[in-house]
Amino acid sequence: MNSIIGAYFKTGRIQIAALIYFLIAGALTQVPLFNYLGFEFSALLTIPASFISGILSIQFLRIHQTKPLAQRTWFLIVLDYLRVNLLLLIIPFVIISLNAFAVKNCAYGKGVLYFLLLPVVTTIFSVSLAIVIGVLFKNAKTIFVVVVMAILSHIVFVTYNQSQLFAYNFILGFFPGITYDETSTDLTALAIYREFTLIAAAMLIALFLALIGKYNFRRRISENISSLKKWSKKDRILWGVFIFCLLVLATGHILRDTMGFEFSSADIQEGLGRRSESDHFIIVYHAEDYSAGEMKVLKIESEFHFQRIADVLKTKNADKKKITVYIYPNGTWKQKYIGTNNTNIAKPWKQEIHLTKGTFRSTFRHELVHILASDYGLPLIHASSRMGLNEGLAVAADWDAGIFSPHQFAAALLRENALENVEGLFSLTGFAKQSSTFAYLVSGSFCRYLIDRFGIERFQRVFGNGNFMVHFGESLESLVKDWKAFLKTVDATEIPQETVKALFFQQSIFFKTCPREVADQNQRAIQAMRAKNYTLAENEFSASYANAPTVSALRGLFQSLNSQHKSNHVTEEYSKLPITSSLRTNPAILLILADAYFMNHQKQEALSLYQKIREMNFSESYIEATAIRKQFILDSIDSNIFYSLMYSGLVDSAKLKIIDNISGNQHNSVVMQYLKAIYESSHNDWNAEVLTNLVMETTSNDLKYFALVRAGRRFYELNYFQDAKRSFWNAKNYIPTTTMSKYLEEQIELCDFVSVNME
Repeated sequence: MNSIIGAYFKTGRIQIAALIYFLIAGALTQVPLFNYLGFEFSALLTIPASFISGILSIQFLRIHQTKPLAQRTWFLIVLDYLRVNLLLLIIPFVIISLNAFAVKNCAYGKGVLYFLLLPVVTTIFSVSLAIVIGVLFKNAKTIFVVVVMAILSHIVFVTYNQSQLFAYNFILGFFPGITYDETSTDLTALAIYREFTLIAAAMLIALFLALIGKYNFRRRISENISSLKKWSKKDRILWGVFIFCLLVLATGHILRDTMGFEFSSADIQEGLGRRSESDHFIIVYHAEDYSAGEMKVLKIESEFHFQRIADVLKTKNADKKKITVYIYPNGTWKQKYIGTNNTNIAKPWKQEIHLTKGTFRSTFRHELVHILASDYGLPLIHASSRMGLNEGLAVAADWDAGIFSPHQFAAALLRENALENVEGLFSLTGFAKQSSTFAYLVSGSFCRYLIDRFGIERFQRVFGNGNFMVHFGESLESLVKDWKAFLKTVDATEIPQETVKALFFQQSIFFKTCPREVADQNQRAIQAMRAKNYTLAENEFSASYANAPTVSALRGLFQSLNSQHKSNHVTEEYSKLPITSSLRTNPAILLILADAYFMNHQKQEALSLYQKIREMNFSESYIEATAIRKQFILDSIDSNIFYSLMYSGLVDSAKLKIIDNISGNQHNSVVMQYLKAIYESSHNDWNAEVLTNLVMETTSNDLKYFALVRAGRRFYELNYFQDAKRSFWNAKNYIPTTTMSKYLEEQIELCDFVSVNME
C-alpha cells in the first residue's frame, strides 16, 4: 500500500499540487487573521483543496478507466485517491502549525478541529464529487469546476435571498457573514452539518461504484440505461446506500431551519410571532416585548425618523414595498436567526432591517439610511461598492451627535496627528482594516462635509462606485485635504488626548492577537459573571488577558476581582502595568480602579480619579457613572453598601431592599434615590417627578442632567408627552457638552410629533 501511495507522489501532478499547497500556505502566513491555524485559515483553504483534490482525482480516474477493473478494485482505488489528497493537506497543516512560532496561536486544539471539519471534509466530498463527474462526462474537469463554483454560489444565493448573513456549504463548510462579531462559530452546528457533507460523499461514492464499468459517456443514454438495469440486482446494495443517503440529505434539507442551517423570512416571523404595519414599515416583534400601546408609539416614532432621513437624502421610497423591521428580544435571538449578536444590519435589496429591542433607538436611523439610500446604490445590492461610503453616509445622514459630533471627533484625531490613510477607508477593503470606531466616525465626518459642500444630489452620483473625480471634479486626495482644512475650524477642545486614544487606537479584527479565542474567553467570562461565578470569571479573563492584553479582558478581570472583595488586588495589578501602556489611561479601566480605591477606603484617591474620568468626556454612560460614584462619597455612603449595589450581583429587587433598609439621612440621600429610580425603571411604579425634585437639590449638574433625561424618557414611555418635553427642556440647562443640546432638541420634536399623531 505504501508503495502505491509513493508511486502517486512521484508523479508530476502530485508534485505540482504539493507546490501549490506550499505556496498558498506560505502566502497566508503573511496575511493577518489567516496566519495561524484557526477558522479563517481552514475556511479559505477549502477552496483550493476542493479544486486540487477534484482535478487530481479526475486525472487519475482517466488513467485507471483504460483498464478493466473489478468493483472491489475500484473501491480500493477511490480510497487511494482519498489518501493521497488527504496526505497533501499535511503540507499546509505543517506550515501553518510551524508559523505558531512566529504568530501566537491561543487555541491550537480548536484550530486542528477546524482543519478536520473544513478542508479535510471538503477534500473527501470533492474527491467523491469528481469521480462521479469523471464517469458521467467527457469534459469532466471543466464540468467539475463549474459544479464547484455553483456550490459556492449557494452562499451568495442564501445570503442574498434570505435574511441571514451566514450560510452552510458543502465546499466552504461555513460562511459566517461580514459582521463585527469576533466570537467563534458554533462548532456543534458545524460538526452536524459536516456529517451531512460526509453523507453526501458516501452517496456519491456509492453512485460511482454503481456506475463505473456500466456507464460510458460515449454511448447513447438508452444504452447506458439498459446497462444499468442489467446490473441493478447485483448493485442493489450500492443503490440502497445511495437512496438511503439521499433520503437523509433530503430530510436534513427539509429540517434545515430546525437544525439552524437556514431561516426564511417566514421562519423568523413565525419565531417572533407578532407583526404590525404603519405607512412605511412592517414591524415584526416578539409579543412579550411590546404592548399594543407601546407598539403604536413605536410605529409613530419610526415614521418620525423616516421623515427626517428622507428629507436629508431627498428620497421618499415611494415606489418600493414597505420596509420590514425585525426587532429581536436580544442578541441571542438575532444570532440564531441571522448570525450576528452584536451587529445590527440592513439589507437594502430586501428592504429589511434587523436589530434588537435594546438597540432600536440607538441604531434604527442608521440602518434606515442604508434602506433609503438604496435608490442610488448599485444594481442588485442597492448599495455602494465602497463600505466607507455606505457607512459614512449612514453616519452623515443620521448625524446622531451624542456627546460629540463626528466632525469634533475627526478634528480631535487631526489634532493628535492620527488622521492618516483616510483615502483607504473608501477603497474596496480599507474600511474593514480600521477599528470600527475610527472607520465609522471618520468616514461619517468626511461624507457629511461632502454633502454640505456639494449637495446631496451630487453625492448620490458618487455613492455607487466612488468615482470622486468624475462627479466632484477633484480627486479623493484633494477632497480629503480640503476636509482636513475644514476640520481645523472645528472646536474639539472638550475631547482630551486620553479620550482619543481610548476611542480610536484599537485594532481591527485583522490585526488582533487570537481575536476569536480571546472573544470566546471573554464571552465565557461574562457568562460566569452573570452566573455569579466570579472565580471562574477571573480565570477566564486572566487567560484572555494573557493571550492579548485588551481593555475588555483587563476590565473584566478587575470587575471580577472587585466582585470577590479583592479590590486590593486590582490596585496591585494596575500598578504592574507598563508606564507606556494605554491601559493606564483607559476610562473603562480607571473607573473600576477608582471603585477599588473606594472599597479600600481610599476615598480621596477615588474621588480624584472619578473627576479625571469625568473630564475625559468619554461617553454619556461614563459621565453618569462618575457622577453617581462621586455622590456616594459626598453622601457619606459606606463602601460596603457601594459593593452590594455595584458588585455583588444582586437582582434589582434585592438592591431596592438594601436602599429601603438604610436608615437616617442616608435613606434620603440623592444617590440612593437616584439608584432606586434606576432599579425601578423596568417597572411602572417609580415617580420621575420625585426623582428630579430631589436631584435638583444637589450641586452636581451631571446628575441633574441625567435625572431630567431619565425622567423625560419615563414620561415619554407613559405617554405624558408634555411632561417629557418639560424635562428635556430643563435638561438643556445642565448639558455635559454643548453638542448634546441637539439630542434634547430632537427629543422635544419627537414628543410633539408623537403626541399629534397619537390623537
